Amino acid sequence: MLKTSLRLIILPAIGLLFCTGVLHAQVLNVETYRTEADTIRTWTGSLSFGLTAAKQKSETIQLTNRTHAAYFGKYNSYLFLTNLNMLRIDDELISNGYMHLRTTFNYDNRWSPEAFTQFQYSQDWGLRRRYLAGAGIRYDFISTDDFIAGFTTGAMYEHEVWRAEGGQRRQFDRFKSTNSLLMRGNLSPTAQLNIVGYYQAEPVSFFTPRLTGDIELRFRISRFVQFGAQFSTTYDYAPATDVVSWIYSFRNNIIISL
Repeated sequence: MLKTSLRLIILPAIGLLFCTGVLHAQVLNVETYRTEADTIRTWTGSLSFGLTAAKQKSETIQLTNRTHAAYFGKYNSYLFLTNLNMLRIDDELISNGYMHLRTTFNYDNRWSPEAFTQFQYSQDWGLRRRYLAGAGIRYDFISTDDFIAGFTTGAMYEHEVWRAEGGQRRQFDRFKSTNSLLMRGNLSPTAQLNIVGYYQAEPVSFFTPRLTGDIELRFRISRFVQFGAQFSTTYDYAPATDVVSWIYSFRNNIIISL
């Protein structure tokens, strides 16, 4: 019965995310990396990597690496994430990445205050650098052994520098609200589905937000190895000059988890 209820909730959510057309490197999906611990004072983490090489008219090599480490103490949890992607086409090198640090207070409660900070860049999109810091509160309205659903709401300060190829340098300093809806559940003993959607906007332009959706499906191959398939997309109603409004990405990863 639980599995049936889980499917009834997850399947419409997948359709909603695809229909609204709302990650790439624009908004970091922290919920994809969040891990539940069975005992307190526990370290956990994972490592994923990928390599793609192709030769047509141009020689293309792509390297990807994602790591995360989390510590669950008696009351609070700490999450540190890094991501690095490098794409080489002949002699041209394009890279993007981020570092993210988040603390959740009283993480075992339904209501959990959070604080976070992040550095990010995306050369292929024209984002030279982004610094942000913020805080909010998370509420898990469903929490079982097989399924978790909740939402977060808060505020953040964001500093950005943009310069697309051939475009002008643009700098922005803004306060924004940040809201998200998340769902995570086990489809089977070896398969897990993570879904999250973000709504971020300035208070003065709340109805022209940045919308982000992320869907990840993980299959366990062995005790320490998983295969992950991820679709991410972002739509920005008010993008920086010379920057496209809608972007998306598909990723496949081999994940080493501890």
